[in-house]
Amino acid sequence: MRLDEYARHDATDLAALVRSGEVDPAELAACAAAAAEAVDPTLNALVGPIDENAPWTSDAPFSGVPVLSKSGHGRAGGPLGAGTRLLAGRTVPVDDVFSARIRASGVAFVGATTAPEFGLYAVTESRLHGATRNPWDPSRSPGGSSGGASAAVAAGIVPVATSGDGGGSIRTPAHCTGVFGLKPSRGRTPFEANHFFNLSVNHVTTRTVRDSAAFLDVTQGAHPGARSLIPPPSRPFSAEVDREPGRLRIGFATELAGFATAGPDSADAVGRTAALLADLGHDVAEASPGVGWAGFFDAFLRAWTHALPWSVGRLERLLGRPAEPEELEVMTWRYRRHGETVTVADLLDADQAFRAASRAVDDYFDAFDLWLTPTAVTPAPRIGDFDPSDTDETAAEYSYRVLRDYSAFTPLLNVTGHPAASVPARHGAGGLPIGVQLVGRAAGEAELLRVCAQLETANPWQQRTPPIWAGSAAGGGAS
Repeated sequence: MRLDEYARHDATDLAALVRSGEVDPAELAACAAAAAEAVDPTLNALVGPIDENAPWTSDAPFSGVPVLSKSGHGRAGGPLGAGTRLLAGRTVPVDDVFSARIRASGVAFVGATTAPEFGLYAVTESRLHGATRNPWDPSRSPGGSSGGASAAVAAGIVPVATSGDGGGSIRTPAHCTGVFGLKPSRGRTPFEANHFFNLSVNHVTTRTVRDSAAFLDVTQGAHPGARSLIPPPSRPFSAEVDREPGRLRIGFATELAGFATAGPDSADAVGRTAALLADLGHDVAEASPGVGWAGFFDAFLRAWTHALPWSVGRLERLLGRPAEPEELEVMTWRYRRHGETVTVADLLDADQAFRAASRAVDDYFDAFDLWLTPTAVTPAPRIGDFDPSDTDETAAEYSYRVLRDYSAFTPLLNVTGHPAASVPARHGAGGLPIGVQLVGRAAGEAELLRVCAQLETANPWQQRTPPIWAGSAAGGGAS
């Protein structure tokens, strides 16, 4: 298989080629290794080399398809810590439930992608691995925390990479790199490390809607000890991709009143997508949930930092010594100190703010079926704009700057638990991809996937390849 062919195929196509005998999994692994060799010296999206001998299982939906796991995910043999020097060199002993379900789909876990320290940041820049770069422009970030995943998928190293989303960490990297990123509903897929507020969800980053739906099929469902339970789907999510969504009521917004306003590229992407949805037969109007944004983000910062002192303390006990200042990012130290100031009363106040926000979103969905927003305020930030170890800001100053200037539109849905997806919409004036966010009603992945697939057909994005793309490698073949 030529490298340009490999880099254009999604996982569904590659799995079909393996089943038909047209391609051998060893050939796919060789392609992944050649792709990494071609682009990763520039991108720095991988932790370690591609394993061409990674095991896979036969007679499964994605037998032999190369997949990368996010650093810090519970995949046996993968990096234990996400981008932290405190755990450098340590590996995960056994698969967690999510990784086991991915593995059971037949994939070959050929390596790991970079992530910022503990997945805390909206860019993938760490003192352990350095900056991960965007294949559309290496002076830009691919976002975070699933930045290595999105860069690797966009650049054609693999068609799918596991990802996690605690405040936008699947969706904003997808926006930055022009790929598809779905955050499922809370409880849809296993996530075993959540704390009080259950903000984080596991899924994958993909180039196509159908791949995202197919991997949701193989990972969804309750597991022992799950803290959130939602109804199972009435049919496989893969079956939704080819179903017409019908005529839906869709509200759109380009600002969070009193807190953040989309920049011109993101606002234009929302306007164009709203017009396209109207052309496709939907009823589209400007409308938003009535959330008190300033109070919401105050609460979010408390929720984001409250467990960090406990988490770092556990690692210190594991290591048998305290963490040294040079082993954590500067802002991680400040987040830890901020977390130490959060009281039980603060957490109860945050819970009240989150309940009010959730009620506002539920009220919105009494009148609308979907909500359309920018995925992010601006296109991909420049490397260094939000470097967590190159700032004199306090934890609050840094967080509010990142939110107002970049990532304000995604955290709400981690709090409410609604499914949301970043859909590639257009390219901005500087050539950078711009995504829009579509939000579904509670447990509404089926309807959301139908509309995302409808947009994919009406405004195809998979043929748009970045300047740093494995398919452009000299010779076009896997060696």
